[in-house]
Amino acid sequence: MMLVTAFCGSMTMAFAEQNDVKLELETKETEDGVDVGVYLTENDGLMDLYLRVEYDTEALELVSRSYGKALASLAPMDNFMAYEDGDYEPPFCVEYADYSSNITDTGMLFSLRFRIKEDAKNGNHSVKLIVRQVGYITGDASDPIYNEKYGDPLVLTDDFSFRTGGVVVAEKIIVTSGGEVDSVRTPELAEEKGGLSELMIGLIVGGVMILVGALVVAYILYRKKNAEKNA
Repeated sequence: MMLVTAFCGSMTMAFAEQNDVKLELETKETEDGVDVGVYLTENDGLMDLYLRVEYDTEALELVSRSYGKALASLAPMDNFMAYEDGDYEPPFCVEYADYSSNITDTGMLFSLRFRIKEDAKNGNHSVKLIVRQVGYITGDASDPIYNEKYGDPLVLTDDFSFRTGGVVVAEKIIVTSGGEVDSVRTPELAEEKGGLSELMIGLIVGGVMILVGALVVAYILYRKKNAEKNA
């Protein structure tokens, strides 16, 4: 039983997660395109967050954006209309940073308005939300800790470094026809399937180990009972 308890304890530690966030995309069709809202629905506490929104630039044009109240205290900055000539270079990148204390806000982060280009091909066009970094403070630590599942901490050596790496956490497929939005659907993300598979594997392994532990205990009791009978 001690072995089983120890194993279960180690399994719990193995599946313990670092501070994390959960984000979702919500869409609303407009007269000439679609609005995509980015919502923070779960937040374990963070002090910096890097996001990237990738989309099919051959069919979708980002024409405006607005911020919500969530994480407003982290002073978000983005690259929308960041160039002197007024041209916007995708993808849309936004940084929430404070580096002093954890914030647990939830709600709308920002909303993006996309226009369907006149020469857009009919078919499916994806909009992907990518988390590049989640940083947080624990205890009395002076240096931030970063959630490992999003890769190594971001180093802003140039503009390109901001547009690479990370994990797709939400996605929408915008289906167009004749230069208009026909429908919007949500695909099944590979990360979700992978996470479910890992959980199932963990549960199966845990069940097998518990069964083995129970059999060992039963065998020990059986040997002890036979020894007492033959004494």
